[in-house]
Amino acid sequence: MSGSHPAQHAPMRAWMPSLMVAALGWGSSFLFIKMGLEAFTPAQVGFGRLLVGAIVLVAMVAVARRWPSFTWKQVGAIAVVGVCMSGVPMVLIPMAEQHITSILASLLNASTPLWTALFVALLIPAERTTRSQLVGLLVGAAGLAVLVGAWDVSEFSLSGTVLMLTATAFYGIGGTLSRMLLTRVSAGPAGLSMTQVGISAVMLAPVAVLSGPPEQGAFSVTGSALWGVLALGVLGTSFAYIMFWRVVKLAGATTATSVTFLVPVVATVLGVTVLGEGLQWYEPVGALVVFVGVWLAGRSRPKPPPPPAATPPGAPSVDVA
Repeated sequence: MSGSHPAQHAPMRAWMPSLMVAALGWGSSFLFIKMGLEAFTPAQVGFGRLLVGAIVLVAMVAVARRWPSFTWKQVGAIAVVGVCMSGVPMVLIPMAEQHITSILASLLNASTPLWTALFVALLIPAERTTRSQLVGLLVGAAGLAVLVGAWDVSEFSLSGTVLMLTATAFYGIGGTLSRMLLTRVSAGPAGLSMTQVGISAVMLAPVAVLSGPPEQGAFSVTGSALWGVLALGVLGTSFAYIMFWRVVKLAGATTATSVTFLVPVVATVLGVTVLGEGLQWYEPVGALVVFVGVWLAGRSRPKPPPPPAATPPGAPSVDVA
């Protein structure tokens, strides 16, 4: 599934619809999280999206009749990666969105490739860090400071920002661990994602139960909270991922990772038009600086990585580049 796939020269019309679906699925996730938080706790939002996503992925695998076969050791490795990729962040991001806008959450989420580059440099010595990558990390860090308006102490939401950056750091660790632990795991994207998301849902279940009761009417079909969680699971935790890997197959990983830049655009449009959120001038400016850092940090990788575990919603990683 690397960028050297023989089908990477497929015409744009073959892969562009899939790229847009992935961007819409991940970009809208931040809006749907806000909807889910109207009646559910952050842990329940995270568990709900994973449960729904797992059900959809099981159906996909069943239709394709491509059931994966794993050893117990491989299942353990998938579970470890799952804690970082689709366990902890699924709770931290809703917690962050209790304090910051969906727009800011999506922009901070775009820093995930920076964290991945950092942890790859720290944990995988064989992939020697280049000067370009170091500069990219520094530029990205500066961009984050601009993005959150760190100089304006009165408006700066420290708790929300820290929660969001912690979530993206877990994504970075998870992406790095997937290189280290899942090298020999042979399975299609749907099968591997189904396993990881399903295990993560099981792990989050007791946390969701112990986090407190949902608000009255949380499961009402006339309320927005239930639909938000359902949309999270269907669009952001299953279909977006599958569409992303379709683009990798048809157009190559470099083209597919361009979704990193489309996700915040979708989230910003929805945040402004649907939620009525405001956009500060320094947020898009900081995001542009972060994107420059992401581009620099993603350059000159010594070797392509193995297929990663399920890429988290809204956080396509440069792991696939």
